[in-house]
Amino acid sequence: MNFSIEITPRGNPSELPRNIRAVSITFLPDADYRDVVAQAIQLRQKGFEPIPHIPARSIRSHLQLHEFISQLKDEAQVQQVLVIGGSPPELVGPYASTMDLLETGLFDGLRIGVAGHPEGMSQLSEEACDRSLTLKNLYARDTCTDMFVMTQWSLDVNTISHWLDRIESFNLLPIYLGIPGPATPASLLKFARICGVKTSLLGLRQQSSRLGQLLARPTPDYLIDALSDRIENFHIYTFGGIKQTRDWLHQRQSTTLTPV
Repeated sequence: MNFSIEITPRGNPSELPRNIRAVSITFLPDADYRDVVAQAIQLRQKGFEPIPHIPARSIRSHLQLHEFISQLKDEAQVQQVLVIGGSPPELVGPYASTMDLLETGLFDGLRIGVAGHPEGMSQLSEEACDRSLTLKNLYARDTCTDMFVMTQWSLDVNTISHWLDRIESFNLLPIYLGIPGPATPASLLKFARICGVKTSLLGLRQQSSRLGQLLARPTPDYLIDALSDRIENFHIYTFGGIKQTRDWLHQRQSTTLTPV
């Protein structure tokens, strides 16, 4: 079983669990890509494998994209990236989607992650999400690119299982399933609204029994235990609680942790 984890450009790499090697770096709207590069350099120096996010809708020009990727490769020896559409409602540059970025050819030689959405997307239907993932599978096949899927987080085992069943017929890419690290119900509610994980949000609001469970055991163990027969890679969203995640992973010593 493999684990990866997420950090912000301003997060402290020294707080990260040492038994995890792969660390993705968020790139939020209006952020400066140079902060992402600087964090990637820090992570590499400390022995981690940085996986910077590159959101299409936040890239202002082809020149900026070229500089961003060049600096990641040259200064941080980045070997993997997560290429996503991103969240700004209006374009700030020429790229609207993951495929727009991939078709530039600037990512040649890198291992590429793309987004998966077990809980769907507010702006796309279930069928449109499946078509998008199908296109990325075709791109990986046709270009012989090493690719993987890193998903949004979810709290709902049934929703995740249904999504895995639905994409099984066409998805050949490894899946890194998003799960929340230890967090309070209040934090989960906050980030469920921000991230648009509607099933988890509904469950947190309406299922008092689940809320009680989260209060008693605010860890993702139940997700891992329920899905480990189908998923080998789990990606942890810390919501700012890196130390809590580190402590939880330390306590979960019975689980075999293999660097991603």
